[in-house]
Amino acid sequence: MIVESGNSLQETKRRNRILIKNKIFRMEHALRNEIARELGLTLPTITNSINEMIREGLVITEPLSQERRNKNSGRRPLAVAFRREAAYAIGIELGPYYSRAILVNLRGEAVESVTNPKASESYGKMLSELENLVEHFLHRIDRDQLIGIGIGVPGFVDTDRGRIRYTFREDWNGKTLGEDLGRRFSVPVSVDNNTRLRATGYEMLLREERPGMFAYFFVSRGIACPILMNDLVLSGDSAGAGELGQTVLLSSDHEGQKRTVTTDQLASESALFELCRREIAEGRLAALRKRLDAGEDLTMRLILDLQMGGDQEIDALIDGCIHGQALAMANVVNLLNPNAVVVDAYMMTWKTNRERLVAYAREHFFGMNEKDVEIRFREYDSYDGALGAALGCIQKNFLNI
Repeated sequence: MIVESGNSLQETKRRNRILIKNKIFRMEHALRNEIARELGLTLPTITNSINEMIREGLVITEPLSQERRNKNSGRRPLAVAFRREAAYAIGIELGPYYSRAILVNLRGEAVESVTNPKASESYGKMLSELENLVEHFLHRIDRDQLIGIGIGVPGFVDTDRGRIRYTFREDWNGKTLGEDLGRRFSVPVSVDNNTRLRATGYEMLLREERPGMFAYFFVSRGIACPILMNDLVLSGDSAGAGELGQTVLLSSDHEGQKRTVTTDQLASESALFELCRREIAEGRLAALRKRLDAGEDLTMRLILDLQMGGDQEIDALIDGCIHGQALAMANVVNLLNPNAVVVDAYMMTWKTNRERLVAYAREHFFGMNEKDVEIRFREYDSYDGALGAALGCIQKNFLNI
């Protein structure tokens, strides 16, 4: 005879509630019977849990859209959704070029967003900048509505302690950012690698069928590629984001000599900027030099603008970077065989660059990967990192408890 422990039924109820909350968040129109079918739970279990959340003011019912009503015959069902103003989260990405911050409601919808110059290299000044960003959003909501703050940082992060293990801003290394900011506002503060958060945010907002396993290929100052399987990032809490930029590739210099380089040195935005500076120093890239002499900064926006305007020299440099990205992507695909690769890169806002990346990558996909692996492009949004930080906070502090 099996004797259940006294809290087993309560624990089962708690776990079911977590599953139901996650389904409500991820489904565009959450119907009770569809939630039951997808989770393998009984309809009364779903109904009881949802009714409890309705009484708590977390969930509301909404009529289906006309399109969905046309697909459902019989009595018109009501969808369930989280009440927008029930809670909020703040997400901040301390990126290499800018700091982006966003306030989102309980459905993951943006309420307000802010862009600041890149964060200070000084940890103390950066912390003060973060406090000002959070205070800005707190004027929009009641403090007791804030379920937490999510911070995305490039590099390696100990997520359990909110500690920055390593990033290119040396004064930040070893600092317990989560504890320091949490003491100031008395709310949970989650700190994680910014690319891991971008990948998590992408998965949470997918309204279509989710691939069982996908790689998130992110190109910025460096290149990272976390892997998600069944909604979880495949790396330890104290890891980076799949630092693909540190993988080694074989390349040729201008004289045809073979050399080993990292993916970051060959194919990142930093590598492209360095190439541009070198070419200008050697008397080339006249159009770019003219724009820089006129006071513009060397940015991906400027470089892409020249490429799309027909600058063949710039186009050749970008093409070389894309080829390096394709080699790195092929290594990931051939090793792990994900169902899909999601590409997040500003330089991929131009269709021609997307087509090149796909063509070059598929040349190096091995065996069935050439046909089986889907390459998706995320429409670039400068706030995706901050959004992912806010959504990761909702996942940790609301959906999973």
